[in-house]
Amino acid sequence: MKKAFFTLIALVISATSFAQLIANKTDKKVTFGLDLFSDFQLAPSENWDPRGFNQGVSFALTYNFPLGESTKHTVSIGLGMSSHNYFSYSRIKNPYTNDNFEYQNYRDTEGFKRYKVSPTYGEIPLELRFRIKDAVKIGVGFKVGIKLGAKTRYVGPDDEEGTLTDGSGVTVDNTILNINNVERLAYSVTLRAGWKWVSAFAAYQISPVFAVGHEAPVFHPLSVGLTITPF
Repeated sequence: MKKAFFTLIALVISATSFAQLIANKTDKKVTFGLDLFSDFQLAPSENWDPRGFNQGVSFALTYNFPLGESTKHTVSIGLGMSSHNYFSYSRIKNPYTNDNFEYQNYRDTEGFKRYKVSPTYGEIPLELRFRIKDAVKIGVGFKVGIKLGAKTRYVGPDDEEGTLTDGSGVTVDNTILNINNVERLAYSVTLRAGWKWVSAFAAYQISPVFAVGHEAPVFHPLSVGLTITPF
């Protein structure tokens, strides 16, 4: 966890430095944005028991094309990356399967810490951006995410048979990498509104997180948070 956190921080710092260099050379036509948000798992299927708060982070570097003669209003396109954590009390016990998923619910189980599915996407954002009196910013857009990887992590009782309810036994921390049941592409609509370098941010993922079939969990994430745009 610490290694992943410091790697992400290093990527953000590198991206910020690189974006600033480009912005200086392109008369500030380049924008760097960092999103800090929580995902709300909307309309979950009965086999999926989601947690309320699901922290995530994303960043993007975009180039701004003026709309007509105005330099305040732009069409912006670029590249970015996002990392999501979908927490649930429902553990998928066989995430590699090509058959139906098997679940165990841990909401009332003593010793249960967390279970999450964490996909990471490379993204192509497209936005219409409008400025009002140079300070108020509004952006409406769409983005396509391409899955770079996905994993699950379970921290709780060592309970392979799904029978442990009293919290006895050994606590395990189990991570499963490169699960292939998460959809390869993610499509989302986005909205931002803010003042100068801070904006409220929302994105609704139209496509499901998991590939349809095999009794996979069904939900659509609504990301809500803040965007920090240093330039």
